[in-house]
Amino acid sequence: MKRWGVFPKHFVQILTMLLAAVCCVPLPAEAQKVSWDDFLQAYSSDEELAEEEDWLLSLEELKALHEEPMNINTASVEELMRLPFLSPEQIEEIHAYIYLHGEMKTLGELRLLRRMDETTRRWMPLFVFAAPVPKESKKPFTHLQSTFSSRLDIPLYYRKGYQVANGYRGDALYHRIRYDIRNSSHLQAGLRIEKDAGERYYDSYGAYAFVHDLGAVRRAVVGDYRLGFGEGLVMGGSMWNSKSTPAMRTLSGLRPMTSMDEARFLRGGAITLGLGREVELSAFVSYRKVDATLNSEGEAQTLLTTGYHRTASEIRSRRSVENTLAGGRLAWKHGGWHLGTTGYATHFSRPLNPGSAVYRRFYPQGRTFGIVGADYGYSRYRLTIAGETAYSSGKNGWGTLNRLAWAVNHRYTLSLIQRYYDRSFYSFHSSAFAENGRAQNENGVLLHMRAEPWQRWQVVSYIDFFHNPWPRYRMSHSSTGQEFMLQMAYLPDGNNTISLRYQLKRKEQADVMEPHHRLRAQWTCTPRKVWRFQTTALLHQVLQKTGAGLHETVQWWALPEQLRLTLSSCYFHTDDY
Repeated sequence: MKRWGVFPKHFVQILTMLLAAVCCVPLPAEAQKVSWDDFLQAYSSDEELAEEEDWLLSLEELKALHEEPMNINTASVEELMRLPFLSPEQIEEIHAYIYLHGEMKTLGELRLLRRMDETTRRWMPLFVFAAPVPKESKKPFTHLQSTFSSRLDIPLYYRKGYQVANGYRGDALYHRIRYDIRNSSHLQAGLRIEKDAGERYYDSYGAYAFVHDLGAVRRAVVGDYRLGFGEGLVMGGSMWNSKSTPAMRTLSGLRPMTSMDEARFLRGGAITLGLGREVELSAFVSYRKVDATLNSEGEAQTLLTTGYHRTASEIRSRRSVENTLAGGRLAWKHGGWHLGTTGYATHFSRPLNPGSAVYRRFYPQGRTFGIVGADYGYSRYRLTIAGETAYSSGKNGWGTLNRLAWAVNHRYTLSLIQRYYDRSFYSFHSSAFAENGRAQNENGVLLHMRAEPWQRWQVVSYIDFFHNPWPRYRMSHSSTGQEFMLQMAYLPDGNNTISLRYQLKRKEQADVMEPHHRLRAQWTCTPRKVWRFQTTALLHQVLQKTGAGLHETVQWWALPEQLRLTLSSCYFHTDDY
């Protein structure tokens, strides 16, 4: 193991390469072009987060919104709430501006909104555009537009699974097909088919039909769909759970399943009715077969969410358990207040038996389960207070999540998130804020700050304290941890962005406290409209083991918005994996 005293020689080499790359960049001349990669880096400060399935699912949905941006002049509240960086107050201000001043001609008009900070203004063009509102026909299902997309991945390498006797049954190709049809006001429908690499057949498929704003019918869907209510403790859909950018609004109800995920969705039907202007009633049912590993008695030991069916064991687990679910929700909104209750009951065709491992002792066991929760909150101008408390049957567990957000002014926003998830609490469809990706066996408090203290400066920082009362996987006792992050960005002009981020996480793994130190420095420059340069230096240390890297990326738009060429090079040095 190398210590800090041995490392400076390599660090000097990296700094030399960084300065050389910087000196070769031309002087800026035009406005900087914000890319999807910039958004991804800013909204995923924790490298461990990139492996969480719920976060990857949220990212996939945001990627789809980026590829098919919405017209800001026609976007509804529910559509804009799918963007995690927008607060309810900002959405309200966007709609108020359009109502008072008419359609936005360009997104530059966002600068006229007092609650719209500079960071949010930079990300908006990735997901929305400004265009005249087309004249609608009196018939609700006219002016249909369809989209067909197909993707084929051909790897230039072979994994070991293709070469061993009991390895993957299929070829190494990945293929998917997606077709969507919609009109601009009421209708959306689509279907999807997918084959993962290593699978023999196209074993993932689905379809949906979705309508909204048809009289008393606010939203209705048949086929595959997702649900998200309150803070995501009972029904979370795919809630955005990044610590660096916590979502500061309640979930907006049901929506169709548009991604290629094979596990986190419902299949059946759902409807939301408007009982006047302030009350909504929702009902939903689902029946589908899910993947699970079975023990020798034919009981389900682990519910699988990977969607892979490549090997003999994965094929045996494929759709081995039938799951039926039914539930509903009643919600009330008035002014800045909201109150709702959500519940469901679910039944499995095989009993769940998680086994005798210590960390699994409080996992769900049996065939039939139920959960009910109440979400509540108040939002007015700069202050938002909200939360959700839920109870799960089976092992009689409780969970609660409460948050407070205060926009001191348009430059400073403070947020506080408190969560308590009993070791016996469990929801099969939750996606609430949690350190370990599961709303169970965790207590914690997160304090978050986003600021623009001076012109051209942006600061994001958070500190999180968390505790696991019951032993987690590979732990023999209760555990605790802390995490701190500070990110500063300087925008000297519209062409350059310089950022520095430091992150410290102390978390127990295998009964050992592991302090992770991560440091990242980055310079992004767009000297011309068709050129973009980005230089990144990275440093990571854990348990006296050190790794560092230097990454240079050059992009050239040969045909604006149609053809982009990217050249990347990376050098890294590490003591260990």
